[in-house]
Amino acid sequence: MSDILKNIFCAFCGLASGAVVSGGVFSFIAMIGIVPRLAQRTNTISRIPLYEDIIVISGIIGTIISFSNISLPSHTLLAITYAFFTGIFIGVLAVSLAEVLNVIPIFTRRFRILQGISFFIISMAIGKMVGSFLNFIVIKFI
Repeated sequence: MSDILKNIFCAFCGLASGAVVSGGVFSFIAMIGIVPRLAQRTNTISRIPLYEDIIVISGIIGTIISFSNISLPSHTLLAITYAFFTGIFIGVLAVSLAEVLNVIPIFTRRFRILQGISFFIISMAIGKMVGSFLNFIVIKFI
């Protein structure tokens, strides 16, 4: 009987810890304002609840896949698609974090960049995406 109680306690602790960590990650994403900024830039403010739901559902699905024995088929097209969307997410996260920390205004002021700031931001995002592509294509889901 004590083994069952240990397992229940461990499962509860794991679930509670996961809830706290995921809550912290999602609150961080909300705090730096990725979703509203993207919606504002793409003129899709009415779809913010959909974007938030997709982020939460993706986090849940990613967690389930990480902790289960579900294996995805190893296919190049799947790897490229996954790397593409991972690169977009990491690029958006990095650019949003940089924007919150005022890195971009300081950088543009120091290097006297007066035009083409949007190209600078897009090139940073593309660089993150290319890095993600190389990671998942060269390493092949290790």
